[in-house]
Amino acid sequence: MKAKHTLAGALALAMLASTAVSFQVSAADTAVTLKGAKVEAEAGGEFSVDVSLEDIPSTKVNVMDFAVTYDQTVLNVDSVKIGKSANVDVSGDSTASDAPVFATNIKDGEITVSWTTALDSASWISEDGVILTITGTVKDGVADGTVTPIDFAPVTRETYDSSGKNNSSMVIGYVYGGDSATYTINAEAGSVTIGSKQTTTETTVTTTEGGKDTTATEATTTAAESKTDVTKATTTISGNIVTGTVAPGSVLYGDVNCDARVDITDAVMLNKAAAGVVTLNDTQRKNADCNGDEEVGSQDATTLLMFLVNIIKTLPYSD
Repeated sequence: MKAKHTLAGALALAMLASTAVSFQVSAADTAVTLKGAKVEAEAGGEFSVDVSLEDIPSTKVNVMDFAVTYDQTVLNVDSVKIGKSANVDVSGDSTASDAPVFATNIKDGEITVSWTTALDSASWISEDGVILTITGTVKDGVADGTVTPIDFAPVTRETYDSSGKNNSSMVIGYVYGGDSATYTINAEAGSVTIGSKQTTTETTVTTTEGGKDTTATEATTTAAESKTDVTKATTTISGNIVTGTVAPGSVLYGDVNCDARVDITDAVMLNKAAAGVVTLNDTQRKNADCNGDEEVGSQDATTLLMFLVNIIKTLPYSD
């Protein structure tokens, strides 16, 4: 995966959390649990750690953005695979052809994890269980008894390009139309405990007592070693979806996927473009310039989400 990949929708939720948006009452003060498994492995051997999401509320999850951290002097992480709980049917998500619903990046002792879909709640994460599995090897020479954590943290990045502020939040929640919520995250770190592989040797011992032979088996356990003219227009909103007929060469601000609608699928695609995962063509870039500065970036993604949740009423918009 590209190192710049950022969860489509995570920036939106971070923006929503920092504004005075009223989240749905049923999701207020809701907490979920992010939990790592505790496993054992030998030096030079393989390990596998499951990461689970528990206490998922009835409002479900369609956005996750967090990092898994580990000590790269102890562990080599080879792969991260989606778990059963997160492996839901998103075959109808048109944005998935541009960038995956589930994406990870392994770098410098941090695994960035993102999951999002533009589909409705029928395709959201709803069941407690494993959302991803991390596999790899323990480095040679790691001492027996070493316990190395598999922990959770905000993804290392700026809140948006050139903001000068570091991201300080993990995000698990949902955003859809004008409805959104971020859940409180209770994080329980996992771990890998290092121990040499043990072997058991059985020895038959015969003793004589009172003239009778007694045979017993003793077990010994040892540790082994181990540019185009266009007609510009203002996009206005009524409800959460804008529709209309767009003349060739004209601009419909916010219509990033060029389907003559402005809705949550455009927000997803714009977040992916801002993260460097999706490349937009000239028409898409013009439509994506939601703040009117003739550039496309995460500020446009934030502006579009503000528009979709009725914080602002027209596009382009700049404060």
